[in-house]
Amino acid sequence: MYGWSGQRLRVDLSKGDIIKEPLSYEYRKKWIGGRGFNSDVIYNEVPPEMSPFDPRARVCFGVGPMNGTAAPSTGRVTVSCKSPLTGGFGDSSMGGHWGAEVRYAGYDQIIVQGKSKKPVYIWMDDDKVEIRDASHIWGKYPRDADTMIKEELKDEDIHIMLIGPAGENLVRFACTFNDVWRAAGRTGHGAVIGSKNLKGIATRGSGSVKVARPKEFMEICNKLRQKFKNDPMKMGLYELGSLCLINIANRDGWLPWKNLQFGGTPLANNMSGETHSQTVLKHREGCYACPICCGRFTAIKEGRWAGEEFGGPEYEHAVPTGPRLGIIEDANDIWHNARLTNDLGMDGIETGGVISTAMEWYQRGLITTKDTGGMELEWGNEEVVDQLIQDIAYRRGFGDILADGASRASDKLGLGKEGQYYTIATRGMTLPGDDPRGLGFGYGLSFAMGTRGGCDHLRSLCCLELSGALYPGLNTKYLGDERPMKPTTTAGKPYMVYYEENQKAVTDCLNVCCFTTHWSYAVLTQDQLDYFNACTGLDMTLDEFLEVGERVHNLERAYWSRLMSGAREDVVPERFTKEPMPQHVDYQTNVGATLPIGEMLPKYYKYRDYEPGTGFPSDRKLKQLGLDYVADDVRPLRKKYMSDSEKKKKKYYY
Repeated sequence: MYGWSGQRLRVDLSKGDIIKEPLSYEYRKKWIGGRGFNSDVIYNEVPPEMSPFDPRARVCFGVGPMNGTAAPSTGRVTVSCKSPLTGGFGDSSMGGHWGAEVRYAGYDQIIVQGKSKKPVYIWMDDDKVEIRDASHIWGKYPRDADTMIKEELKDEDIHIMLIGPAGENLVRFACTFNDVWRAAGRTGHGAVIGSKNLKGIATRGSGSVKVARPKEFMEICNKLRQKFKNDPMKMGLYELGSLCLINIANRDGWLPWKNLQFGGTPLANNMSGETHSQTVLKHREGCYACPICCGRFTAIKEGRWAGEEFGGPEYEHAVPTGPRLGIIEDANDIWHNARLTNDLGMDGIETGGVISTAMEWYQRGLITTKDTGGMELEWGNEEVVDQLIQDIAYRRGFGDILADGASRASDKLGLGKEGQYYTIATRGMTLPGDDPRGLGFGYGLSFAMGTRGGCDHLRSLCCLELSGALYPGLNTKYLGDERPMKPTTTAGKPYMVYYEENQKAVTDCLNVCCFTTHWSYAVLTQDQLDYFNACTGLDMTLDEFLEVGERVHNLERAYWSRLMSGAREDVVPERFTKEPMPQHVDYQTNVGATLPIGEMLPKYYKYRDYEPGTGFPSDRKLKQLGLDYVADDVRPLRKKYMSDSEKKKKKYYY
């Protein structure tokens, strides 16, 4: 038993049952861990027709065989469920140290089902597992709940997964934290956890990860850490965090000013990584075994938010609740909004997405103060944004409508097709703060094809078109052509998306941070395979390794197929395809660009072996990947999808 712990933990909160299940060698090799284990459980144990809030629905926390080892950046945890935001497959991942602690406690996965009669938390102390009363911490911010549990258990060194008030109030985009500030943001699993009356999982592990070939393993890890010393992306992330992208995004026209109506703003430098580091950066933070240390800790020193401190923000946390809302003049407003969404336990991307959508509805005259409860949703109105963030988390007034997500809010308000036009969403989830008309056409294609709805930088971002220029020859190595490095070209992009989706999927099975393997390319795919084999004692080939990622991706796609979601839903917001990028910054490089999704989609389907009519994975592909039972599930649905008399594109599925 090398690499893996070889067992998972099941907790049924309705019955109070705590069960430990062995994981067979064949199972571990087929799915590797993390996202693979979770996706298998969601597909097989959460039927498509089941409500995400049904007590029988599962929420899974998956770790991988690299968690808790010396391999670079092995602190990730994948959290998966049926998404209450989209109704489809949902997952997200978070960094921190909790994943390593779960491994040291002796588990590769935690599965929670059922619903407690009262608020509880789970206490895992190695192989001793208890369900404890959490009534006294229900309603608390994650930072306060973390402190209270540590005091109760008399151990400052334990690591804890927690939700905030938004999860308790079933906000459909509530998220999950560990180590207080490390968030798994997307798809709303915080609400599923809250629906079970579960506040968190506290963990203490005293074990270790057994490595099959320790000398070889450490030689590989040491070699990779040496590479990081001079890696260009690593140096930028260490110095400035992911906010290093602000000025780049503004120059290349993908900074989402006012709900992606524009690709930049002349005041972008107010919130850049350079400015943040000079004004409010208190210290840097790294996740488990991380050689990058990209995490920020912010302390606001001046203005109305003086004295506020929090972990972060990341680019994708600050941008949606900043420039996407027209807020840029005082960067402290942006840092405050990021702090507030953290404390309340909400996905920053979706929070900014739904508020910016409402602001554009207001701008276009689709809603008025009669709809908003008197609030004037003017761009840049920080007082309104501050109030709305809190109203969403506690489901008050207009915030209660927005707490269900932009697509549902549009329907509740009766805004019709025009309202949906401005939601900037796919499959019920708003897209992140990156405009593909500037960042890259590959990224735009991945918006349509992501297996959790509106995707983001941790799932489908084609980093070869984002940071590929820093690594000459890498596009040729992986794609056979350097042209895909250029963001606004279609050359090679369908295969780029296909390749990077598979690669990111297997990376998520290992639960390794993609900043080491995609933003930075210090760790190449072969390197990942080498340390995986040395750790587990396997002798997997590169093709077999990447096939695991392809298997996971197709299983998740098949879950959507069972929901009757396919080719008709493989679309991007029409803003990207119909509205040429306007000029808003003098030096902007992508003026006039639109996203040619129709040119790329058929080629992508061929690489994936999806049926052109349905967009479902073919029988041939599913069987090739050892998913015969999935092929049996999907086969009878093909005719039904094609004969659907309404032929309507679905916006969400629950």
